[in-house]
This record gives sequence, C-alpha cells and structure tokens, in this order.
Amino acid sequence: MFGRTVYLSFVAMGMIAGLAGCGLASLPPINETPQPTSVIFVSTPPSSLAVNASATIDAATIYPIQVPTALENSAVTYAISCASPGACGTLKPSDEGGAILFTAPPAIPSGGTVTVTATSVADPSLSASAVIKIVPPIPISVTFSGAPPASMQVGSSMSMRAQITNDVTANPQVNWTVTCGASPCGSFSPALTASGVPSTYTAPTAIPPGNTVTVIATSATDTTKSVSASIVITAAAPTLANGTYVFQLSGPSGMSATFTTGVFVAQNGTITAGEQDSIAYSMDGYGDLYPYSYLSGPISGGTYATTPDSNLQIQLITNGGGGETLNGVLASGALGFVAQLYGSPGSGTLELQTSAAAPSGGFAISMYGGDQFGGPTWVGGILNIDSAGGISGSGTELDSIDENYGGAYNGEEMLAASTVTAPDKFGRVQFQLNPNQSSSLPVTSVNGYIVDATHIRLISSAYNSVANYQGVMGGLALGQVAGTGHFSSASLAGATYVFGGSNGLPYGAFQVAGLIAANTGGTAAGTLNWNNLTQKSVQSPLSFTGAWTVDPTGRATLSNLTDGSTFNYSIHLYLTGGGNALLLSSGGSQAFAGQAFQQQAGPFSAASFNGTYGLNATVANTSSNTGSGAALGSVTAVVGNGTDTVSGFADGGNGGADFAISGTLTPAANGVFTGTLTGLDPASRTTPGNFISYLVDGTQGIAIETDNVQLALGRLVLAH
Repeated sequence: MFGRTVYLSFVAMGMIAGLAGCGLASLPPINETPQPTSVIFVSTPPSSLAVNASATIDAATIYPIQVPTALENSAVTYAISCASPGACGTLKPSDEGGAILFTAPPAIPSGGTVTVTATSVADPSLSASAVIKIVPPIPISVTFSGAPPASMQVGSSMSMRAQITNDVTANPQVNWTVTCGASPCGSFSPALTASGVPSTYTAPTAIPPGNTVTVIATSATDTTKSVSASIVITAAAPTLANGTYVFQLSGPSGMSATFTTGVFVAQNGTITAGEQDSIAYSMDGYGDLYPYSYLSGPISGGTYATTPDSNLQIQLITNGGGGETLNGVLASGALGFVAQLYGSPGSGTLELQTSAAAPSGGFAISMYGGDQFGGPTWVGGILNIDSAGGISGSGTELDSIDENYGGAYNGEEMLAASTVTAPDKFGRVQFQLNPNQSSSLPVTSVNGYIVDATHIRLISSAYNSVANYQGVMGGLALGQVAGTGHFSSASLAGATYVFGGSNGLPYGAFQVAGLIAANTGGTAAGTLNWNNLTQKSVQSPLSFTGAWTVDPTGRATLSNLTDGSTFNYSIHLYLTGGGNALLLSSGGSQAFAGQAFQQQAGPFSAASFNGTYGLNATVANTSSNTGSGAALGSVTAVVGNGTDTVSGFADGGNGGADFAISGTLTPAANGVFTGTLTGLDPASRTTPGNFISYLVDGTQGIAIETDNVQLALGRLVLAH
C-alpha cells in the first residue's frame, strides 16, 4: 500500500543531528534486525459508528528514519474488545493492503464502546488503540433521483430511479410497486433494483378509477422506509395534424437576445421539408458584439411525437445534417407552444399554416430584442403593404424605443418607399424598410414567415451591413384586412382589451397584465398588475384612469394611465379591427411590449373558465439570478362552489419530466380571476404563488404572478 512506511518529522530531524555529530560509524550494521519505535493509525479511526455499519481501520509499525526500507516490517495485527465479550463486532480483510474492515455489532454493547487495537508484528510490545462509540442505527431513507412525472399517457413507459441512504448492507436494493383504485395499475420492470439503478414503469392501458396511480419505492432492507409519488394517467395526447407549421422561438431582449423562426412540413410523424432563420449576437476579434444571422435551412427531415408525459417533441434535421430539438405542448392539433431550442431557454409558438399568399394591406407589427450594440430595443407600429411587393410609406408609421446610450432611436418613425418579396414555397418573405429623410432609423431588413392572411412571424436579418438597427429582433405582424386606413374613434370607443407585456430582460425584468376600457369621450379606465419584485406584499388589482385617441392607421395612443401613486404608463395600441392588437409603451415609467385581445362584452362567472387550456408562461426569478425560463403545459379548470379549481401539468420545455400545477381562482364579473397556483416556482414546486388571471372570454386569458417571489406571465388558450 502506498504510504505504508510512515516517519515522524521530529524523529527524522533528531537523527540527522546525531549523524552530524557522530559520523557514519553510528549506523547499525545492515544485517542487524531493526527495531520499530511505535504503531500509529495511518488514518484517524471514526469516533463513532452506527450498529452494523462498517469502517476501514488502517495502522502501521513505525521505524527510525535511517533504517533501510527493505528491512522494515510495518505489519500489524488487529483485535477488538468491549464490555460484552463476543458481541463487539467483526474484523475482515480490507481491499486496502494492511488495513482491516471493522463492522460494528448489531446491538450496542455494554458501556457503549468498542476498542480496536493494532499491534506491531515486529515488536508485539508496541500497539495503538482507538475507542469507537457504537450508536443507534441511522434510519434508512429513500428518495427519488429526480421527481417522477406528474402525468403519463395510457400505455406509455418512463424510467425512474430511487436512491437509498444509510443502508449498511452490502447491496442496498429498492422494491418497486404501484397501486391505484382498481387493477391493473401498470407495472415495473424490473421490480427489484439496486440503489440508483433505473426501473421502467409502464402505465396501464386504460385510465384507472380516480385517474391516478401511486408509484412506491421501498427499501428491501427496511420495508418501513419508502417514498411515493402520484401520477395522473391521461388519455393519449393529440399529436400534430398533418400540415405545414410555422414556429418561433424568442429569447430575452438586450445582448442576450436570440431568435429562431421557421417552417416545417409534418406528415404522419415525419418532417419532410422546411427552412428557418436564426439570429443572435457574435463577437469579433476585438471583443465587440455584432448581430449574426443566417438562413440555416433548408430543414431536410426529422420526426415528431408526443412524450410519455403528454408533451410534444420535434426533432429537426437542418442543412448539413445538424440536429435541433423543439420541446413543447399542444393546445390543439393545430396550435402549440414551444421552448428550448439548442438547449437555450426561450418561449414561442407553433401554428398551422393555412395560407402562404403574398401579404397585402395594413399590418400591426411588434418586435423586440437588441440593437447593433446589444442595447434593449423595441419597435411597434403599422406597416402598410399598399402595392404588389411595395410599401409606399403612406399609412405606415413606426414607434421605436432604444435604451442603448440613452436611446439613439426613440419616438415616431416614418418610412419612404420600401419593398417586400414574393413568398417562397414555404411562405417566407423579405422586407426592406427604408426610412424617409426625417427618420433617424437606418435601412432595416426583416424576414417574415406567413401563417395565414393575417399572421406573419417576423425575424430581423443582418445580411445587409447597413440594416443593423434591429441587430437581433423577432416579433409578430397581424393583418388589419378591411380596416386598413379606415380607423376612427368609433373603432375603439366602448371596447375593453385584456393585455399582457414585459420588457423581456432576463435580469431586472418587468411584467404587466390587465384590462383597459376605452370609454366614450376619450377617457380610459381599467385595472392592472405590474411586477418587478419590488413590491412588499401581494398586489391586488390596481385601478387606473387615463385618456385615449386613435388615428386612421389604427395606431391608438393611451396616455397618462395611472393609479395616482405606483405607476404612470403611456402606450400605443396597434389595432387590427378583428379583436386583436399589439402594444408598445410610448413613455412613462417603464418600457414594455406585448399583445392585447378584445374582451367579451358580457359579465363573467366561474363557468366562464371551464375546460382544458394550453399554458405558455415565461418565468423569471431575478432575485436569485436564475434568469428567465418557460413553463409549458396543459391545465384543466373545473367549476365548483363559485370558484375554479385548476389542475394540470407543465414542464420547462427541456424534455424533462413534467411537474404538477394546481390551484384555485375566484372570479369577478369583469373577468379578473384572483387566487393561487402551485407548481410554477422552479425553486419549490410545492409552494403556491399568488396569481391573477385576466380572462378575454371562455377561450383564452392572461395570468400574472402578483407576489414578490418571482415573475411569471402566461397565456392560456382553450384546447379544441
């Protein structure tokens, strides 16, 4: 064993001094038997040991430093003693040469201690002893290695692991069982595993009574120690309907901005074709950021399927044979939410393409991200395509916010004659937006993927060296159809919009949600909640007032929206005339962008929120610097006693097992549902958070967290 010969430093120094004074004649002849000086423990024995537990004891005989190593005999013998003769434990050879494995007795001996003695073989008069206190056994514990999924589809399979600690047997094992309200409940294979070794659970082929099974991992050594988890067994989840899908992944704003937008063709579980654009920041040889975009298509193949816990996983094969994975959830066979491309967090959408025709008419647009220097930036407005492939500039007006160096571009921007290409076979178009002489914006290039006649997903392009204002940006365009150029006060008066928005920053993030009523006469009123984790307590809905105007393009200005104390916002609302709108703050205390939906006219009740909804939430915990992430899933709202009970599942979009969502929301007639939701806090999935959900109608709503634990802003869409 390495280190078997051990010298004490004070002995070595004394011998060196002696040699200096007496000369070489004082060395013993090499044929004399050397005499050891002591026995020591090479490593400190434990001061206490639980009954039946084992520990390695290692001791050695020590010699003076001048003795040749070849003549040393460092071996020792071991013995144990205690006040209960014959019940002091056992000694067995260890894997370490010269050491011994001491196993404590199965019961605490009289006096509570065992003495282990190591005696020199070369000189039995030399020994060392260690007293070890024998203590009661540390209880065995069983834990899951990673939480089991909160839900599984019928007939699906998933691997699970359990870890056993404090089991002193040579081979700790786990017994796997499952129970439910009736048989069959599913099965494990194998049913007995070593600690930390996976077993595969297969869900039953039919939903059991109560919809739930309980999986149990039990210690084979101590059957009173176990861990369990409930899993909801669901019907087979829907997969994508055959067709062409537009997807978009959106990261944060500022220098962390990254966007991917593309299209793929899905056919019976196979991806047959497609293309995509991506844009992010890169760094040159001088350490300077610059936007880097590329058309990373075509998408040449891939597959898609639902996972055992009912989520959707899409594998894309891009040009050159590279691979990408999109994880998400379906709200219906034609609409979904996706996140985590290349393992990077983000949130986004998946939409069935129903038209790839050339866009025409007015579009409300909203984009955000970073400028050429990585500064946070937002752009919104109305873009009027008023000829085949042409944008004259008439009826077009853009608003910009740029927070870099105090804002190089801020305020209203006008365009000169600009262009848009004809769609390619996948519905991809390219815009070149040319500013007029009074505008401070540079030339801007934007690529768009058409979803239908009124929806285009946008991503900026840095191909053109002068097209660098939207260094890294992504967003959405919504068509105005017949409303283009014909908006007036009557287009907004009497309407109420539910809205949600954020500044998109990973740190120092801000989120807001609420409803705005445009009263006749140009006054506005409503309620909202804002969150940047600075509030001291749970925030109730805050009432506000303000004023509004609207111009013929559909660009509405809502000003001085304030509760008189905590906020004062001004925003532009870009109307489509079809119940949708995009928004961008235009001044006041906070920059943010988002989307708005015209609310139903009638009153709400608990029955208004009923059914299964797809969930797409952005979660940010800025206090712990964990940045932003996604929570994608499916929740069911059930009416009972005037409230809504919410239950369901979500995951972080990373392909991992999902986690349970639960809670209760109490309605108000204006569509503001107040309560708690548990499961959305990644630091503690069992801790409830305070939420308010602003309902648009029975098909959708926007939810926001209102405490100071974390930020969460999500959209709920009824599954069809």
